[in-house]
Amino acid sequence: MRGQAGAAALFATVFLGVSCARAADISQPEPAVQATAPVESGWRFINPFTPCDGHCAGTVYVGRYISTTMSSIFLRYENPPWQWHTKDSTLVSGSLSREILTYEDYFAFETEVGIGKRFDGQNEWEFWSALYGRWKKFPWNDYVRTSVALSTGVNYATDVSGWEKLKSPGHTSEVLHYLSPEITFGLPSQPNLDLVFRFHHRSGGNLGVFNNTGGGSQYQTVGLRYHW
Repeated sequence: MRGQAGAAALFATVFLGVSCARAADISQPEPAVQATAPVESGWRFINPFTPCDGHCAGTVYVGRYISTTMSSIFLRYENPPWQWHTKDSTLVSGSLSREILTYEDYFAFETEVGIGKRFDGQNEWEFWSALYGRWKKFPWNDYVRTSVALSTGVNYATDVSGWEKLKSPGHTSEVLHYLSPEITFGLPSQPNLDLVFRFHHRSGGNLGVFNNTGGGSQYQTVGLRYHW
């Protein structure tokens, strides 16, 4: 009996020793290292077929017809906003846009499609497709987010209004150039929402591609933009 007890004690000692040795050989897991996303730098192309991830936006806006010429407002600076002349016509519009190329947080190119309906003095529908260039970096953005943008594109009206015929007698076109500068403002606490002021403008620039049409139609508008 004493021999059996001694053998059992020896076996237990050997077993415990081997188990402790194996446990000591098992390496402890290394602490997890938190990954840090690299900072985007330089130009970045955004695939339009990927999820929006903050690069898409929808805008609704409304405005009144402006008869003061665009050149006197933006090129010769002859007329401040309170001196602009208006006519009795209203435009209600909506558009969808998406960033396709950005340079850090300074600049972006955006594609846009839109639709608008005129009321009162003009009653046509408008459709357009445009490319916008937008500057987004301003020193006061921590207090009021600001951007300025300018478009180039094509605008189609379902008919040539009487006002457009008066601007370009004998040279009219349903398809004209879409040139619409805008400025936006937003609060840092509301990054998805912007207040938009857009000078909605279509004209021919006396170019042959637009039947040598000169003036078209323009509206000073205000609206809201939501980003997603």
